[in-house]
Amino acid sequence: MNTITFVLLGLAMSVSMGALIALMVTSGMNDGILRVIIAIIISLVVGFGFIFCMKEYREHEEKKWNNGFCTACNTEWHFQSAAKGKNSTIYYYVCDNGHIFKTDCFFQK
Repeated sequence: MNTITFVLLGLAMSVSMGALIALMVTSGMNDGILRVIIAIIISLVVGFGFIFCMKEYREHEEKKWNNGFCTACNTEWHFQSAAKGKNSTIYYYVCDNGHIFKTDCFFQK
């Protein structure tokens, strides 16, 4: 994920999810500039924190993917199947020696 994408997604999450959480946290405060500043800070922290966690998770999955090769036996992964759940899809990859790699990220070679 490049820097521009990260910043744009972080701002989008700050405006949507972060602003909601910031308003809930600052709801008991008196109106004023301090409330606005605290709400903006909370919003940005939540938005960029969420995007950072998603980025780290994707990088972790890419590391486990190992460019399409099994880390145990160094043979190539082959797509086996996909299981669709209520909120996500799990992809199964199998190497020639029967090792299974399960992820919710779809990888192509």
